[in-house]
Amino acid sequence: MASSRFSSLLLGLVVLAVLASPAAAFGAGNIASISKVEGQNWRHGDIEDALLSIAMARAFNGKKFSKHNVSRVYFGNWLRDYSQAIDVGTVKAVSSEAIRLLLCVLGFITFGYGSGEFEVTADRVGCYRPEDHIDNPKDYADNVDARDYYDRLRGPIDEEAELSIDERNGMKKYIASESDNIMTSAKHVRNLFTRCIELGRRYKDNQNKADRNEALRLMGTGLHCLEDFFAHSNYTELALIEMGERDVFPHCGTNTKIQLEGANDTVYPIVTGTFGGVDFLHSVTGEVSDKLTQNEIEELEGALEGNKQSDTSFLRELLDKIPDGILGGGNEKQKIDEIQENANAAQMQNTSVSPRDPEEFTLYVRNIFDQIMPAIKLHDDIMKTISNAVDKIPVLPKIIEQLEEQLTQFVFGIMAPFIVPLIRQIRNELKTGSDEIIQSSKNQQHVVFDNDNSTDPTHSMLSKDHFSNILNEVAGRGAAKMVSWAVPQLMEAIDDDNVDVNRLCDRLIYGVLHHPAQRNMGQDGVVEAREMIFKVVEEWWGQMGDDQRDDYRRKLSRDGVFKGENHKEGVYDTGHGHGCAGKLEMRKLYGAPETMETKIASAAASAIFSSASGAVSSIVEQQTGIQLPGRQESEESGGLKGFIKSIFSKDEDEGRYE
Repeated sequence: MASSRFSSLLLGLVVLAVLASPAAAFGAGNIASISKVEGQNWRHGDIEDALLSIAMARAFNGKKFSKHNVSRVYFGNWLRDYSQAIDVGTVKAVSSEAIRLLLCVLGFITFGYGSGEFEVTADRVGCYRPEDHIDNPKDYADNVDARDYYDRLRGPIDEEAELSIDERNGMKKYIASESDNIMTSAKHVRNLFTRCIELGRRYKDNQNKADRNEALRLMGTGLHCLEDFFAHSNYTELALIEMGERDVFPHCGTNTKIQLEGANDTVYPIVTGTFGGVDFLHSVTGEVSDKLTQNEIEELEGALEGNKQSDTSFLRELLDKIPDGILGGGNEKQKIDEIQENANAAQMQNTSVSPRDPEEFTLYVRNIFDQIMPAIKLHDDIMKTISNAVDKIPVLPKIIEQLEEQLTQFVFGIMAPFIVPLIRQIRNELKTGSDEIIQSSKNQQHVVFDNDNSTDPTHSMLSKDHFSNILNEVAGRGAAKMVSWAVPQLMEAIDDDNVDVNRLCDRLIYGVLHHPAQRNMGQDGVVEAREMIFKVVEEWWGQMGDDQRDDYRRKLSRDGVFKGENHKEGVYDTGHGHGCAGKLEMRKLYGAPETMETKIASAAASAIFSSASGAVSSIVEQQTGIQLPGRQESEESGGLKGFIKSIFSKDEDEGRYE
């Protein structure tokens, strides 16, 4: 059998398509809050938005999750989707460091920061691991040892130990059979949540923000796996069957029913999908389409080329307008000069190195890291420092919006000469042989239709990742409900050292990973979670009218799924993280609709740029009717800059970047 997930072309395409925006479970990213489909279609980022209504641990300040802290959680979740770009097929042909470099750039664009807790390090991104996504590892790497190519990848599959059904819980053993001597998703989540709690408790004692941020990232990584249970398994289908919908296709062969404790009758097992080449393209692009894939590949390149700026004169002018002391040492312009000079010198020495020469190519990539990371760090340091002022000072936001834009263009200007050629190199290197690979993988798509004894459906046929799938909504609802249930318990465990971490992990893992026929089984809070999740499906189904239910029965039947009728006609979701149909764009930390505050900011900015700081208050009062504090202060007592500095001495508030 041709390499399914692991051919150099297909995973080369993955690297490039994923760089535009990946989508394993539910897809990375968020749906815009103004979108008509918000609440109906789900991505991982939308699910993590449930955190905004949850209180953090008292050790973390006890307030509701801020957007900054949600981003820290989502970063861990996002990395798991992007880690799939590092797999056998890609590392055969391209250095894993080259892939990480491109992911580093995409992370910067996605989160608005790319250093510190948002840096895409080798340890953080890791590589593709089936347990991250509860993927069925059948035939992984064509059953050769993937560690020969990259030591972080998993070894060969033991089919009997990993792929058989656990008769105790009715699930494939790789999902949650922790007592067996195999890697499972349950064991993976236990390790992540345990480490999360350990670091959170340590932060209570040492107040080291790196520990807090890492705890949040690890929590996001663990949540990603549990969210994937809803997107990647046949739980929803089996729940509908439990509700009496006997014609719903279970994504298993007809001869695969088992006896299971707690079930009223024989039941189909809980399974997830295998991940072949077509499945990965489906996960990343939403459909196997060369044209679409090409468009996605071009997005990162286009974002860099279209937004770069080599002229830094306006950036320098803006930095001059920031009051003294806010940015610390005030040597930002000197750093800009150094970064530009070093990058220019590196470009002069830059010689093209083939990815086929792994040692030289790795050195080449490391040199690119050395050039772009200082620019990213400068951007982040400035934006993090200034973000602490925005909620307190009505004068700065307009300037900050312009400063952010200029800083981004500066960073892109440093990146583009290095990154764009790298994208083109990788694209050319991994360009051949797709037709044969895609056809080979397509042949596996209908295995559970053709083989009545099969419990190994493909990811493409089973998953609810994409908006087009009519079960995306209910899967997303279940995942969001799970987050709202699990996270408060993790926060409580961080605050209370008496909470038994292993017992808590049992509750969180087995409250989620279960067969719906066993929803009334379990102890210590497990049943509560199982019934809650089952109720999500019941309510979703019950809210439909009779005609819609009949339509869904037809679409979810064996024949309907085989024909693809379980996907909405005319919906072409790429599963990507930059909105429903938009292009890849740098995340803006600032910039809001025109309000009274922004009118004040505009007036103040005009005064600053005209070097008329002494007239700021009068201009604001004339244009808005609002008198700023300190209007009567003299130039000697500080004027505008003195006013701004005085506000910085106030207590911290929730808007600060901490």
